[in-house]
Amino acid sequence: MSIKQNDPIGMKQLILKNLFLLTKTTWSYIARPFTSEKTLEVLVVSFVLLLISPILLVISIIADIALLPFLPGLHLFRPLFKAGWKYGLISAIGVTLAVIVLTQYTFFMYSYQYRAFELFLEGESRQYLQVEVEYELIETIAGQYDQILDTATNAIEYINVTEYILQKDLYFKRGTFTKDIDSITNITTYPNMNLFGTDGKLRSHFWNHISIGRAPRNNGEVLLLTTQNYYNHSSIKVNTTAHLLVPVSFYKEQSLLYPEAYTEVNISGVVFLDDIPRYDIINTKVSMTTESMLELEDQLAVLSAWEISANILHSIGLTEGKANIYENLFFNVNLIDAFDLQDDIDLIKQIILSLKTWYFSDLGYKEVEINSYLIDLLEDFKDEYNLYQIFMYSFLAPIIALTIIVTIYAANLVRKKRERQLTILSSRGANRVEIASYLILESVVIGGFALIIGVAVGSPLAKLLTKSAGFLNFTNPSLPLVVEVGSISRALIASIIAILVIQLINVATLLKKRSSLDYGKVERHLPSLYRYYLDVGFLLLGISLWIVYKIPDLSDEKLKTAKGIGIPAVIITLFGLILVFQRFLPLFARSINFIAKKLKKDIISLSLKDLFRYKSSFIRSSMILSLSFSIVINSIVVPATFQVFNEQGAYYDIGCDIVIKGFPVESQYLINYITDLEEVKSTSIVRFVNLRDVSGAFGIIYSILFIDTSTYAETGFFSEDFADDSLNTLLSQLEDTGFSVLGQQDELLALDHKIGQPFNFTYKSYGEENMEETGSYVGQSNLTVSLVNDFKFWPAFIRYEAEEDASAIYYHFVTSINNLNSIKVTPYSIQNFLFIKVEEGVDIGKTASILRGIGGTNVYDVKNQLFVKPDTPRHSILFSAINSTMLMSFAINAIILTLFAAIQLIERSKEIATMKAIGISTSQLLRLYITMYLALLFFSMIIGVITGFISSSMLMGVLSVNRTIPPFTMIYPVSWIIVSVSILVLAAAIGAIIPVFTTVKKEIGNELRQSA
Repeated sequence: MSIKQNDPIGMKQLILKNLFLLTKTTWSYIARPFTSEKTLEVLVVSFVLLLISPILLVISIIADIALLPFLPGLHLFRPLFKAGWKYGLISAIGVTLAVIVLTQYTFFMYSYQYRAFELFLEGESRQYLQVEVEYELIETIAGQYDQILDTATNAIEYINVTEYILQKDLYFKRGTFTKDIDSITNITTYPNMNLFGTDGKLRSHFWNHISIGRAPRNNGEVLLLTTQNYYNHSSIKVNTTAHLLVPVSFYKEQSLLYPEAYTEVNISGVVFLDDIPRYDIINTKVSMTTESMLELEDQLAVLSAWEISANILHSIGLTEGKANIYENLFFNVNLIDAFDLQDDIDLIKQIILSLKTWYFSDLGYKEVEINSYLIDLLEDFKDEYNLYQIFMYSFLAPIIALTIIVTIYAANLVRKKRERQLTILSSRGANRVEIASYLILESVVIGGFALIIGVAVGSPLAKLLTKSAGFLNFTNPSLPLVVEVGSISRALIASIIAILVIQLINVATLLKKRSSLDYGKVERHLPSLYRYYLDVGFLLLGISLWIVYKIPDLSDEKLKTAKGIGIPAVIITLFGLILVFQRFLPLFARSINFIAKKLKKDIISLSLKDLFRYKSSFIRSSMILSLSFSIVINSIVVPATFQVFNEQGAYYDIGCDIVIKGFPVESQYLINYITDLEEVKSTSIVRFVNLRDVSGAFGIIYSILFIDTSTYAETGFFSEDFADDSLNTLLSQLEDTGFSVLGQQDELLALDHKIGQPFNFTYKSYGEENMEETGSYVGQSNLTVSLVNDFKFWPAFIRYEAEEDASAIYYHFVTSINNLNSIKVTPYSIQNFLFIKVEEGVDIGKTASILRGIGGTNVYDVKNQLFVKPDTPRHSILFSAINSTMLMSFAINAIILTLFAAIQLIERSKEIATMKAIGISTSQLLRLYITMYLALLFFSMIIGVITGFISSSMLMGVLSVNRTIPPFTMIYPVSWIIVSVSILVLAAAIGAIIPVFTTVKKEIGNELRQSA
């Protein structure tokens, strides 16, 4: 075939035809081996071609375009993409948005995940396994220390996990009392003073930080571990003698009546716990407080070397040298794979099993308890990170769906124009296979460019998200952006899948049979999905899934069902609501049209009539606009509600502003000292005990909270919706005589007990009188309580109900602290707390720091108990999804109306030219079309706000699954909603005005020629 040299049209036709043949031949060559019997070599070659062909194709196209300035003549791909670049650009918009969203979320989640476990452990120092041999005989020789330590070493070496254990510390602990006198108030107290015996690195840690005196080196010498404040007020000083009393009775008061059960120790030196640095673990950045590792609750203890402490212990009458042995094995947390926690949990369980086996077989112990703090931490981390994933997924899924819908919508907008182009190609002899090859080639190029641009934009956006500190606020300390092979591969795979799905839908849409009768057809009907009531189907399916998710029997599996049932139910319900509400668009247009006619606003009336002429197109646009408004409402309401829910959860866990756990309630001096602080408004003593019912076959535990009815109302946290009556009314009923209690409503229904009836049960008791009857301190006692009222929720119950029997059923009661003497339990079974409320406007965190210097490390405040603390990396993940969603919604709103207005105005260019020819002014045309798009925008805004509020409530029901606190209260930040909705409206309005303005400003001749 010959072509004249100066015949560019013929050249382009030849190139276009050859291009069709090239793509068709290449595709056929690659696909044929997979559809016929071929040798393995042919299959391998074809598979390699299938992988590298798109890459080579994209590279060749880029090279071809890059050579245009240097070789302005014929180019292979130029004719093809010059014809379809506008349509390709529109298709690429949604694809690029999808890649940006996937890239930023993948990179951010990986960056967070790589540091997530480290961040999780920042507030938890117990990164070890603790072996405890209950009440064993301590020998007065150092060999026992080596023997126990070697046993753990052998157990670790036996299963070949030596690299996982960084360090081992062994010590024993015996609880004692000491009689002391406050040197200022001259008040005698009997505080707890634990006796510790240790060696190795732990001993060196104390020996290196002696503030006063020297290290103990003789029998009977000890170091005093205490706070500076206690030392200043105490009569216990360096080079003085202290008496250690051993409790031989279960009641502290009775123990103090046996003066023969004591020994004298010499205080050779003092270590101030206020000043001692954190205890560092070998070869790691891990450190922890001494109080946390030794579990010091009363900030008073004595410590010496293993052999010296054993001698002290043997000098105490009636003890036979018995004490608790502890061995801490520090696990190398740097080896924990945060992406595969279950393997590490299984490994720790294997270590525990090996330790128990060796302690039983090698040392002959009959009881060994291993407190696997790490397993608990890993399980907690899985739950916490699962919540973060749910949070991210709940915002990621709708925005990804929205970007895909935008792309399909954009392709549908240009479908008519594109079909005309493809019809012309068909009339020139191109068959469906050649057209499909052409479209696939174009999709590969568009996808390649979208992938490059999306990753290039998504990466810095992910970095920006790591600084999220609030709504569109990026001032948080940044996490390092970790871009590794794993995150890159996942981002690329997810993006390529999104591109393939989107582009295949576009190609399939364009390949369907076309008729010239469809051109210029006015879409007066609803979209086809309404013909089959798919909107109602979506809504019913979403509601059904939500009902399933809320089934009470699934309450224990909420974390597992949240992603699989809860969030899909919210998203499907949201789509269903939006689709159903679109049926009201014609009614909305008629109503506004009726008002416009009454006001004689002809331009407005005429513009609204177009909503009927192009009903299908307007409804498709309104769907996406409404969805973007809904997502933005969710992005504002959900985190605002979650923050309040987060704070209320902390208050519910703690019970007040600040709590001191293990507080020495006998020390009235310390209570008065804390109450007199200017930061403290009030204090209240609260005591807690679990009574195990032994009268039935089931494991039932009655958890009783003993409160001071005279001070609790002023100090404790209690919301109005926690009970049907006021707190003061409930407390006044407890002041009556007898063992009056308040019960929890739902539990009383299960117990079938009514208010006003007595309630009896038998519990496991402890007391001296049991020794005479059974030969043991353990016995049974009956308790009769009077149920005077009930409550729905009571703070601080869940946090302190720990019991060894995890399968037990708990029932919760509240009573007056005066009734504590009516039950027979050991002092060690009672958990003592001091509730503290700070003055109005006082910083709770700073006040808690002051109290830690007075009351020890067991000081908890609501600021430290917040599930997501402000200005932390955890906080950034909460708002990263929010900020990304809002930014993408703003962009999508502007893009949607811009595309819709541009394409519609192009299709109606002949109509616009005709109107201008008959004398309609440019300003009238501007008002006509701007009114039309603003009416659509206003309708979409109303639908989006309504559905946003509904879906926000449902979404909070999913996000609050793992917090055992009362129901959340929805928070609606009006100012933020107004600002954000206004920005959305403004962005969309600008997007519509620009094509309207440019179109109506064109000359009539140009418009008529372009529309011809």
